[in-house]
Amino acid sequence: MNKPYWNLSPLEEEVSRDLVFEIFVQSGFSDLELAAVISVLRAANEVLNRDQFTWHITSDTPGLITSSSELLVRAHPTIGDQYLRDCLIVVGGRECRAEGWMSRLRAMQKLRNPVVLLSDAAREYIKSVRTLDGPATTHWRDIALLHEIGTFPTLSERLVENNSGILTCAGHGHTMETVIGILSDVLGPQECAEIASFLMLDNIRGFTQEQPRGTSYNPNFLEKRLQKAIRIMETNIEQPLRLADLADEVGLSARHLERLFTVYLNTSPAKLYKKIRLKKAQTLITNTHISLIEVAIACGFLSTASLSQAYKAEFGETPNQLRKKKK
Repeated sequence: MNKPYWNLSPLEEEVSRDLVFEIFVQSGFSDLELAAVISVLRAANEVLNRDQFTWHITSDTPGLITSSSELLVRAHPTIGDQYLRDCLIVVGGRECRAEGWMSRLRAMQKLRNPVVLLSDAAREYIKSVRTLDGPATTHWRDIALLHEIGTFPTLSERLVENNSGILTCAGHGHTMETVIGILSDVLGPQECAEIASFLMLDNIRGFTQEQPRGTSYNPNFLEKRLQKAIRIMETNIEQPLRLADLADEVGLSARHLERLFTVYLNTSPAKLYKKIRLKKAQTLITNTHISLIEVAIACGFLSTASLSQAYKAEFGETPNQLRKKKK
């Protein structure tokens, strides 16, 4: 069996021993990602009818850790690069800090044990490494952010990238599929299919599949012409299009396009366009140190004053207030 992730000895060719996962969290962690990881490991044990996979939740600030939605978990302490497990999974979150887990990542690399970095953790790893020596990815929202603050020629839009045993991942709703993909390296196809069936997952997307890149790429909720219009908005943020030009691109009159937005989305094209631009601004303000004038220009505003006014109207605080709060 091909084993690109796990450093198993010949005696373990049958993968008979138990495997222990370290799940690393920090304040503001994604409870969706944590629950997805644990759910898959539990389902795998159900399918195998024995506890082959166990896990420990750890943190650089041990004790009770609060998630992004106020869920509490108790985390064990990490001590430098000691007490390493078979696989390290770093859960993303709004306060994810690479310095808290980077030493453990490097130690796992030396042991040739797999490391999985989900969403925000992947983003922070890419930012801290700066010069990547191989492919990497993160959630599509943060891919755009990274391209704003640096040059990352090996950054991809795939769901998962494996670079010498470090798996950077989109995370979020793809977390279950990611963990099943990792287990598929030590379990057979039938067992993985049983796990997916147990979790009621109809389709497991492969690691190399491209991510959806925004609201417009989800066909489940949007009328096709709206999909196209929103996709154009999402790809023209720095230089927003006029309504007439947007309608021409979609092949409708401006009035017809406005009617579609009103009927299906209960909003106008202008309001939705501004919201898309402000959401990008929020990401840049929160996760980068670039100046507010650079944020304004990147998001199609003529000045920091116009950005600040629009941002406060949408989110109830100015960009300066947000940055002070983050500090």
